[in-house]
Amino acid sequence: MFAAALGSTLGIIIAQFLDDFGDGLLAEILGGNAVLYNNRVEFTGVGDVAWAGGFLLTLIVGFVALFAYPTQRGHGIPRLTFLWMVLHVLRQAMGQAIMLPFDGDSQLALAYATLDAPPGLDVVIAAGGGVGLLLIALAAASAFLAFTPHRRLVSNGRKRLTFALWIALIPAAASVFLAIPFFLPDTESLVIRSLPLTAVMFLATLAAAPGTTTVQGPEDERTTLWPYGLGITLIVILLFYLTVLQGGVSLDPRMWG
Repeated sequence: MFAAALGSTLGIIIAQFLDDFGDGLLAEILGGNAVLYNNRVEFTGVGDVAWAGGFLLTLIVGFVALFAYPTQRGHGIPRLTFLWMVLHVLRQAMGQAIMLPFDGDSQLALAYATLDAPPGLDVVIAAGGGVGLLLIALAAASAFLAFTPHRRLVSNGRKRLTFALWIALIPAAASVFLAIPFFLPDTESLVIRSLPLTAVMFLATLAAAPGTTTVQGPEDERTTLWPYGLGITLIVILLFYLTVLQGGVSLDPRMWG
């Protein structure tokens, strides 16, 4: 559970970074200037269409990582962390799609408003995002259950529900609080205020766990080492965020000198 909480925290951080980086990258490609912070990106010299960059980048990276996940070997901390990254990156993209017709001030809505799109397309995009996010959350149940140390822990519906609670929902909720220091101060962004929503999709994962009978678990009990490396990685990222990114870094390498 501790490893899952740290993995979920890293997944949230990576998802938000890709979102902000994608916006700034598209702004730079379109001829603007972008500055990346630990909790947002600011750009000038280009229109609101650049706000679509984060959605596109998280969607592309998320699907590439999703298809790459089955190639991961074993069921240790590296694969568990990769699973959290896949889920949070796709959540970042799908969440923006879902909110498109409901929040006119969202980044994707601002980018969408610059396009000459046919009426109703935003609703179609939102529906696709909602269905996609639900399917991913439901499919995640079997992926999480596969990390069981022994088959007896997932031998019936009640045990599968309990195991999913401890490896998915509780770590997702804990990571909401663990991720807060990475996005401080929150005076100019809405990242921290939106963090509680990151755990909502895992309610569907929990609901799907009792009926997931395809995972049997190993006959011989396997052990998982304490995630010291993952914890150190998060500390290094936190220091980088608060000492470098908090002051802003231009995405144009020519400005680094």
